[in-house]
Amino acid sequence: MSPAMRGKFLQSALAALAATAVLVGAGVTSAQKASAQKAAPKKEPSPYLADRLRTDGFLKGGAQYRAQHAQAQWENLAQEDGAVCREALKTAGIKFTPLADRKAPDTKGCGIPHGVMVSHGPTGIRYSPPLVVDCSLAATLPKVEAILQEEAERHLGAPIARVGNLGTYSCRSVRGWAQRISQHALGNAMDFSTFHPKRGRAVTVMRDYVRGGEDTEKPEERFLRAIYRRLWSESGLTRVLGPDWDAAHRDHLHLDRGRRGWRFP
Repeated sequence: MSPAMRGKFLQSALAALAATAVLVGAGVTSAQKASAQKAAPKKEPSPYLADRLRTDGFLKGGAQYRAQHAQAQWENLAQEDGAVCREALKTAGIKFTPLADRKAPDTKGCGIPHGVMVSHGPTGIRYSPPLVVDCSLAATLPKVEAILQEEAERHLGAPIARVGNLGTYSCRSVRGWAQRISQHALGNAMDFSTFHPKRGRAVTVMRDYVRGGEDTEKPEERFLRAIYRRLWSESGLTRVLGPDWDAAHRDHLHLDRGRRGWRFP
């Protein structure tokens, strides 16, 4: 083979090798990408509704929104007549100590317009610790306790003597949503954690409420599920949140009378 022919042959061979290398390299790159995509773990959606709302950006706004929201929630309670409300509590048989009325919230938007400290409800339930709430929320206790007692007799075989709670008044935002003032900051929320019947063991939300569960043979869970459904629909409360809502409510039922119809920007 002449030198000229050998040169042309080598050039052709090198060109073929280069083309093959490109193809192989492209194939490896695609395979690597496919493998990496396949190996990457999929992020499972949160099982909690509250987390999905945060992720979806349902709640927006900043300092101005927080101020507007806090003012609307304050007016929702301040419009009530404190003296008339407290007389209604006495008539219902609720044992309480009146707290001083407030004409306006503090600089953080916190305060209770018509506060009361409730030690015992109308059916004799003792609250531990006492409920420090707005009178308008305390006024829902006759309906709330009627539901508790009916379902306790049905599922536990004894009435409720004491309800443990994780707190009522607390000047803070909604956990995880800084732009929304908590109903606790207005004395407009109660967190019930344990229910003590006159006979038998206590029912605790943390232990006995199975998140996502419906059918159960466990009387404690049937009791919790029953009061959860009825408190939503029959008690005059705005919302009842529990372990299905988010991890922050895994150990209690949150009850409040926040303003209905508030729209997010």
